[in-house]
Amino acid sequence: MKRIAYGVVGLIAMASQSAYASSLPQMDSTWFANQLFWLAVSFAVLYACVSLVIAPAIKGVLDTRETAISTAIREAELAKHTAESTRSDATSSSQNARMKAAEMMAKAQTENNAEAAQAIAKLDHELNRRASQAAAVIEDAVKKANTGMDDAVKSLAREMTAKLLSPVSIDASEPKLKLAKR
Repeated sequence: MKRIAYGVVGLIAMASQSAYASSLPQMDSTWFANQLFWLAVSFAVLYACVSLVIAPAIKGVLDTRETAISTAIREAELAKHTAESTRSDATSSSQNARMKAAEMMAKAQTENNAEAAQAIAKLDHELNRRASQAAAVIEDAVKKANTGMDDAVKSLAREMTAKLLSPVSIDASEPKLKLAKR
C-alpha cells in the first residue's frame, strides 16, 4: 500500500516538471484554471440534470412503489382481518350447528326412548293380561281335571273295593272305569 502511495506521489512530482508537462497537457500548470473551470461547469450541469430530471423521476418511481406497497399491505391486513372474522364466524356457526344437532339428537333419543318405554309398557301389560288369562284357563282346566280325576278315582276305588269284597263275576259289558263327563 505504501509503495503505491509513493509511486503516485512520485508521478505527480515528475508530472509537474516541464519535461513531462509538454507530453501530458493535463498536467501542465498553465491549464489548471481552465480545467477547474470546466470541471465546475460540468459538475454544475451534471448536478442540475441529476437533481432536476433524474432524481425526481427516481423519487416518483420510489414514491409510487412505496404507495403501492403500503396500499397492498393495508389491503392484505384488511383481507387478513376479514378472513379471521369470517373464520371465527364460520367456527362459531359450526359450533352452534353441532350443538343444535346434538340437542336435536338428544331430543329425538329421548322421544324414541319414551315411545319405546310406552310400547314396552303396553306390550308388558298385554302380555301380563294374556298370561293371567292363560293362567286362569290353565287353572280352570286343572280344577276340571282334578275334579274329574277325583270323581274317577273315587269311582274306581268304589268299584275295586266292591269287586274285591264281593264274590260276583266280572261282567265284560260294563266298563271297568267310569270317567267323569264334562
